[in-house]
Amino acid sequence: MIMSKLSNAPLVEVVFELRWPIENRSDLSGFQYLHGDLYAELKSKYPVREQIAAPDIPLEALINRAVHRFRTEKDAYPLFQVGPGVLTLNTIDNNYYWEDFYDRSDELLDTFKNVNPFKEETKFSPSLLYFDFFPFDFDNNDVMDFMNKNFNLKIQQDFFNKGRQNGISLGLDFQCSAGDLTIQFSKGHNPDQQEGIVMQTRLHGKMINFSKTDLLKWLDDAHEICSDTFKQLTKNKIYKSFK
Repeated sequence: MIMSKLSNAPLVEVVFELRWPIENRSDLSGFQYLHGDLYAELKSKYPVREQIAAPDIPLEALINRAVHRFRTEKDAYPLFQVGPGVLTLNTIDNNYYWEDFYDRSDELLDTFKNVNPFKEETKFSPSLLYFDFFPFDFDNNDVMDFMNKNFNLKIQQDFFNKGRQNGISLGLDFQCSAGDLTIQFSKGHNPDQQEGIVMQTRLHGKMINFSKTDLLKWLDDAHEICSDTFKQLTKNKIYKSFK
């Protein structure tokens, strides 16, 4: 059963990311087969292949960077990406339902385990990222006033009065049961190139041995923490406008 979602959410993209260390040329050479093996198993759901990095770039320069992308349809989401030391599942707001995202993560992890002959002692580090966007005109409005009115935080500065603030770069770091939670606000644009404030919420888990059960449990916990944090951050402010 697919649950309801916010009809006017500021969400832009959701990413589940899995990283692992690439320590020698043997690890790199194993990657050369990984993307093809993943595609062979998942092409019925992700038939569109894209090479992100130029083929003449050495793999050593691409560690922890996505090299290949596989989409459900041309230019569509969901998609997954793989590179030496990194695997991601990405989707956007229009296609985001947690139950579907969780099931796709389950399938991707299962396939990754079956086709990737990594060493038993290899450690993996999961992350869950949410990118939200709030339209804002920096030229004609006060960004600190906007932040204070719309989020449950207070920003103030009294040291510079010779000009208007025309941007924002603010980061908050927390430790929680699922790992390290980071919330960052920055000036940016949405996919339509509209200017505004980008909020990145990232929960980064500890490195663990590969266990699909443990990784999915972490993912579910991380989702709950990120979701609750978003609600508390916008509680009694702009949250009602998202419904």
